[in-house]
Amino acid sequence: MIPYIQLERHKDKLDQEEQAAIKKEQWIDDETDRLMQHFPGALTEFCHWRLHPDVMICCYGSKADEVFNDFIYQLAHLQAIENYILQVELRWEESDR
Repeated sequence: MIPYIQLERHKDKLDQEEQAAIKKEQWIDDETDRLMQHFPGALTEFCHWRLHPDVMICCYGSKADEVFNDFIYQLAHLQAIENYILQVELRWEESDR
């Protein structure tokens, strides 16, 4: 009987850990989406008139928006992980969101 109880406790612990991991990933995904809303929708909106002409040409290439979207997603996702550590794990909250 005792091994069965230990097995059930172990299963419960694994279920709790799995649920915690799912909640963490959901929090990070939601935070990534929130951060991405603050970026320009297209690379051309991000460009500045003082850029070198060769750089400007790169910004209007056929795959430029796709690469830009991948880039801003990675930036937002990395920041979302940092925010999770600060806000959830360390319980630090930013005052002006």
